[in-house]
Amino acid sequence: MATGGGLGPAFRSLLAATFVTNIGDGIRLATLPLLATTLTDSGFLVASVTAAQFFAWPTFGPIGGVIVDRSDRRRLILFTQAWRAVVMGVLAFAVFTDSVAIWHLCLVAYVITVGEIQVDPSVVATVPKLVAIDELDRANGRISTTETVANDFAGGPVGALLFAVAPWLPFVVDAATYLTSVAPFSRLPANRTTPVTTERPPIRTEMSEGFRWLGSHAFLRPWTQAVALFNVGVAGAFSILVLLVTDVLAGSEFAFGIVLSAAAAGATIAGLLSGWLTERFRRAPVMIAAATATAISVLVASAVTATWQLIVVWIVNGAAGGVSLAIGRGFIQRYTPNELLGRTAIASRTITRSSFVVGALLAGTIVDATSVRWAFVAAGTVQLIGAGLYARAFRREPHS
Repeated sequence: MATGGGLGPAFRSLLAATFVTNIGDGIRLATLPLLATTLTDSGFLVASVTAAQFFAWPTFGPIGGVIVDRSDRRRLILFTQAWRAVVMGVLAFAVFTDSVAIWHLCLVAYVITVGEIQVDPSVVATVPKLVAIDELDRANGRISTTETVANDFAGGPVGALLFAVAPWLPFVVDAATYLTSVAPFSRLPANRTTPVTTERPPIRTEMSEGFRWLGSHAFLRPWTQAVALFNVGVAGAFSILVLLVTDVLAGSEFAFGIVLSAAAAGATIAGLLSGWLTERFRRAPVMIAAATATAISVLVASAVTATWQLIVVWIVNGAAGGVSLAIGRGFIQRYTPNELLGRTAIASRTITRSSFVVGALLAGTIVDATSVRWAFVAAGTVQLIGAGLYARAFRREPHS
């Protein structure tokens, strides 16, 4: 385990793999909504692609946590990255042959997220094995910043440009990034939390252990509930952002990529500063302020009249989100035993990301019933309420 100034070669390999795979994720997250807008005029159906992505969490998440904790996490990551590449290659072929439909996008979004359920918690559970406990905020800040830079700052514009060249091309590149990430991921140490010879309880019992841990923890329970509500608003804004750019503001596909990059620019700076912020201020006020700023930026976005205005607003949105992501992911790591970390991380994400399904479908319904702008107003309002629940949850944080 690395201590002191450096985080060690194993962590650097994890960071490199995270960068590569998130380039592909950013390309996919930018181009799936763009492709959806070419297949349907319904705001509900466009938002359903986002909903399908997060529907994987309530349907597969609990068993995924057991798989993570029962597996060699490195081997699990390598296998998952390989089949995710195959899925994206099949989608590229369907787009190339002009045989793609909106339900194909929903299916791909769902299946790829099933892979995410295997990979992301494995990464979360691996970090505490690679760095010292007092370096978690710094390590998580670097990971979240890397994810943001690759996912939005690089992946978004690249995906939009590739889509403009040929709609199938970004999905080919996405498949290639999954395969490329295998090399740095393979340099991680093998990690099985329980020896294969050790008798383990039934899978159903292990599936519920992460949820029981969350439900019994004085801080993690209200914290998770607050994040879940907040994410209803986050999903609402994210799922229809493409409609705000391309329909309301009459922006191009590349403009949508630039908006995503604007968020990444803000998140990059804020993510790098997250460790500094937690060293000088308590985590609670930083997180509450970040959540409030996110909500306000969404409300302001509902009233913009030009793409450049949205870009400015979305820099703030990204900065606030970058702080929340970097600091927020450390709570599960900080208060959960490592042998339960995979299941607990999955349980937390199952709860908090299931709310994305609700938020996306609700936003799409509001768009079809009223307008994109009113859907943003609703999303920002929900986030403000969630920020208030953050404040209440932090009263119960240990050593706060």
